[in-house]
Amino acid sequence: MFDPFHNAHAGYYLVHGDLARSWEGLGRDVIILNWHSEYRAESLRLFSRRGHRQIIAGYYDGDPAGIRDALAAARGVPGVIGVMYTTWQGRYDDLERFAQLVRGARRD
Repeated sequence: MFDPFHNAHAGYYLVHGDLARSWEGLGRDVIILNWHSEYRAESLRLFSRRGHRQIIAGYYDGDPAGIRDALAAARGVPGVIGVMYTTWQGRYDDLERFAQLVRGARRD
């Protein structure tokens, strides 16, 4: 609820009030689990500029290869410290493939 490229704005879903500029209240010690995909590069850069460490939350029950785009967007962004497998449907059958893709990207 702190990403201006995703949900930190007025009129978001069922939120009563305005989430705009909510990220300004985050201390630099807060680690961001960054799961936005449409404006991933912009989001990663924003939180990096603010001094936050970040973990990329990827997968979301789709093609595990999608993590490649997230890792490419994070390349060169200071403070990205890890990757997290994320499922909304309890699907762990793709976890091994996801991990292989992440490990493979680390070697590139």
